[in-house]
Amino acid sequence: MSYVLAIDFGTSGCRSAVYNARLEMLSSAIEEYPLILHSETEIEQDADLWWEKAKQTIRAAVAASGVPTSEICALSISSQGIAFVPIDRSGRTLFHAISWLDTRADAETEALAARYGMQALYTRTGKRLSGVYTLPKLIWFRNHHPDVYEAAWKILLPLDFIQFRLSGRCVTDHTIAGGTMFYDVSEQAWDQALLQENGLDVQKLPEIAWAGTPVGTILPEVADELGLSRETLIVNGAQDQKCAAYGAGAAEDVAAISLGTGSCLAQISSAPAADPSMRVPFFSYVRDGQWDLEGVINTAGSAYSWFRQNFAPQLSFQQLNDAAAAVPAPNPVLFFPYLSGVSSPNWGNGTGTFTGLSLSSTTGHMARAVMEGIAFNIRENLEAMQAVCGPARELRLYGGGSKSDLWCQIIADVTNIPVARLVSSETALAGAAMLAYHPLGVQTSASLSCAQRFAPDAQQAAAYQAAYEHYESIRQKYFSE
Repeated sequence: MSYVLAIDFGTSGCRSAVYNARLEMLSSAIEEYPLILHSETEIEQDADLWWEKAKQTIRAAVAASGVPTSEICALSISSQGIAFVPIDRSGRTLFHAISWLDTRADAETEALAARYGMQALYTRTGKRLSGVYTLPKLIWFRNHHPDVYEAAWKILLPLDFIQFRLSGRCVTDHTIAGGTMFYDVSEQAWDQALLQENGLDVQKLPEIAWAGTPVGTILPEVADELGLSRETLIVNGAQDQKCAAYGAGAAEDVAAISLGTGSCLAQISSAPAADPSMRVPFFSYVRDGQWDLEGVINTAGSAYSWFRQNFAPQLSFQQLNDAAAAVPAPNPVLFFPYLSGVSSPNWGNGTGTFTGLSLSSTTGHMARAVMEGIAFNIRENLEAMQAVCGPARELRLYGGGSKSDLWCQIIADVTNIPVARLVSSETALAGAAMLAYHPLGVQTSASLSCAQRFAPDAQQAAAYQAAYEHYESIRQKYFSE
């Protein structure tokens, strides 16, 4: 039997896991690493520490699995994106990695807006102009550290950096490249004109290959250090949200929705169909000829946790869910989950808000309003996405919030689309395992399987239709750009 390693390489830590072809996790190990906070806007990480922690988790996961190392045939990575680190020809890091959370490049972002305009950049790159993307930050880096930029042999993103340390090759994938804002999302290649116009050298960037294609075999000395076979294949990974969508089974008629700290929605298109209103970012997906529309809600599970911590700390999550379940729809209390700004598809202004409160309002009303507010925002994103790639027949839900039967049912009723809760929330690791198996010719499960289904209730859906229209009228009045 053949097994694979999947690595989920995130912002705060790294997790490695051993999988079989049924997408069953046999073991896992996790290590954390810190952010380096120079200021509120200047946020970096130690890329060498990334590598050390990755090695620790690989060794621990392999040891815990009990699987003979000769049977671990390949590994692939689900990775954070947008961050970058410069290296020299020997692979030595020349500067801390500048995190995707970093927003120091305000002046460069404004200059890009003045030079190109938001619409032109969105059409080329699939992204609304923002200082979080790599393009303005890399221009800032070249302007403020020209000696380091010139000395750099390659500028690598997190996926490329770890794959380079494993294989000696500088290769990224299309989903990671698509988050840089100097990738032409229609041509599915580096946007050489955009790079050249901004004084950036395409030769410093990694090669782009499709996720699931071999990068190379592991370096012998690395294999020996990790206790892996020298024949272990390094398989091109992908950006973590795309790996999660892949593991969850996103398709043209299936939307994958995470319900964790934030919420990310993914639906697949067979054409690079940009939204003319720039409501939803779009990326290349893990397969040639596929694109991913990706809606985002900044605070989802974190909004519910915030409410409990500050307004009902005496209640467990189950007790809070029970209180929310006792409130019938339509709930007179509404919640706008803008605790960290207004994200897709509306990109307006505003902060988190309850409205409709009265002397009869209870903790249950407010808790249910938080769940419903997230569900309304999910529907807003789905409507924007489906205007581009068509309706979804099913929503595949994962993440901590999906453990709530009530929340799953509310989402089904608000969207009037059946919800399938997956057997595991480790969709990014499962997606990386699927990619690792791809070049081995081993048939895996098409995605994680469904644990439970929630069909829309016709009466509740009708009640939520009126509530959604009321919700939208308030949003447009008070929270539009």
